[in-house]
Amino acid sequence: MSDGATDLSDLFGGGPVQNPSLPQGTTYAPITTGGADPFIALSGGQVQAPKTLQQHQTFSSVKNIIRSTLTYVAFFLAAMIISLPVPRNLFLQYIPNTYTSGGVVSYMGAAVLGGIALAITYVLSTLFGILI
Repeated sequence: MSDGATDLSDLFGGGPVQNPSLPQGTTYAPITTGGADPFIALSGGQVQAPKTLQQHQTFSSVKNIIRSTLTYVAFFLAAMIISLPVPRNLFLQYIPNTYTSGGVVSYMGAAVLGGIALAITYVLSTLFGILI
């Protein structure tokens, strides 16, 4: 150690971090709780009953459940609309390369129909959200 730095073994005395030669006030025993909540004893031993949900929170939860269910209904309706032949032909007749040579919808056509289904789903879920 020619650069003036102190060796760690000089600082710790070559022993473990919890040196048994240190006074009792500087060494700490691990905390054990016995499996119970250690903070119950701090509150005077009284266990508080869990708080019940207020009416507003319950109503908000029910509203979110209904909104999520209506979003699934919107996905179903959009898929049903896109699967019908008249809307499918109406959407795909103006876009090139949407049908294969055999008259089957191509990958490009399926991607366009998927995008249109997402747009229909967005519109329907927005309308359903207004109703709630």
